[in-house]
Amino acid sequence: MKKNWLFALTAIAFMVTPFAGGSWAAQATQKGDGIQWKSYEEGIKQSATEDKKVFLVFNAAWCRYCVKMEKETFQDSSVIAYVNRNFIPISVDSDKERAIATKYRVTGLPNLWFLAANGDRIGNFPGYLPAKEMLIFLKYISSDSYRTMSLESFVKKSN
Repeated sequence: MKKNWLFALTAIAFMVTPFAGGSWAAQATQKGDGIQWKSYEEGIKQSATEDKKVFLVFNAAWCRYCVKMEKETFQDSSVIAYVNRNFIPISVDSDKERAIATKYRVTGLPNLWFLAANGDRIGNFPGYLPAKEMLIFLKYISSDSYRTMSLESFVKKSN
């Protein structure tokens, strides 16, 4: 009897989850696990207060590679831990927040930006990144290696 209840609750959870509403980033933040995504305004303020770099991700619900990155890259425990420890993560739905996407001249999704704590743009990467490559980019930016060497040199030095 106990197993039947557990199975029924699990089945209901899987059926309800797609209809729960909200963005994937909002759901992850509400659950308290995963990357602790912030809104653009909240994240920019927190970055300045905590003197931390920003990891800014532009996405949309219809974007196949945004969904893939959420299900794979942003669920990787190493990526989650590294982002939450070293950056202020901000998620922007480019359909709902077009003014912000326009400000960063986002024309394709997903689009990943890195900002200094003062808001200066460090750089961006358009497109999907698997977890292993995402960690390389995150470490390259957080260590300030982008100031002194190319990404290629950083990768060679890291191996």
